[in-house]
Amino acid sequence: MEVSVLINTLNEEKNIKNCLESVKWADEIIIVDMHSEDRTVEIAREYTDQIFFHKRMGYADPARQFALDQASCEWVLVVDADEIVPRKLRDRLKEVMESDLADVVNIPHNNYFAGKQVCHMGWGPLQDLHPRFFKKKYLHFGDQIHDFMRISEEARHYDLSDPEEGFIHFSYLDFEHYIDKALNHYTTIEAKNIFEGKKVGYKLGEHVPGILFRLFRGFFDVYIRDKGYKDGFRGLSISFLSVIYNLIVYLKLGLMKEYNTTHTREKIRKEYQKVTDNVLLEYRDE
Repeated sequence: MEVSVLINTLNEEKNIKNCLESVKWADEIIIVDMHSEDRTVEIAREYTDQIFFHKRMGYADPARQFALDQASCEWVLVVDADEIVPRKLRDRLKEVMESDLADVVNIPHNNYFAGKQVCHMGWGPLQDLHPRFFKKKYLHFGDQIHDFMRISEEARHYDLSDPEEGFIHFSYLDFEHYIDKALNHYTTIEAKNIFEGKKVGYKLGEHVPGILFRLFRGFFDVYIRDKGYKDGFRGLSISFLSVIYNLIVYLKLGLMKEYNTTHTREKIRKEYQKVTDNVLLEYRDE
């Protein structure tokens, strides 16, 4: 049996080589690139000629189904560019495939944040499993951020239970990386999806005490209930950042509701122009 590896990319020149080195064993490697502006495609061509392009959407999920449509093998492994596949994982997947043990395999993720592995708060390998290895006919990708996959009810599932048989995922390099990618970028996409009714989200109109309680409760859930304290400095950092993430989504959504558009800057610039016009009008009387 053969395996297609799918990788979606956008400006991943720092990661893509290591990722591709870890999947050279695959029968087919398919890259779907969102018009990278660095050397991502150039590096990828050293490993595969199956390179396709997709309109840049701001996040990978809308392009995943397009990538799946290009796969010619029965089995598919979905890998992100900031992930690598250990040999133990490859060997285990081959065993599952050859024994026909399942149709969909949930794979652990060994997540790293700011240089070290994080093991709690849903970041631990056996807490963070995703259906990444599957028979092509049993899955379909959604197009919303972190919407992941829609799986056929007929599919047989199997969870890998050994962290050593999981992906190595280098999520965020440091706080600046998290702020750029998550707090600035993902929060905007999530707020837009809620505003457009594509995702159930936050209720606006809460009083300040209610909002503060929700934020405090969110920190408590991540840091205490989900044992973030066991990850030391990184656990404390992620707990605070997760609260800030939710707050920023709430604030951005509030602005979209106020101006009745996802393009709030355009509306705000018009408001600023009105103020400017009134000020400059005073000079015309001189």
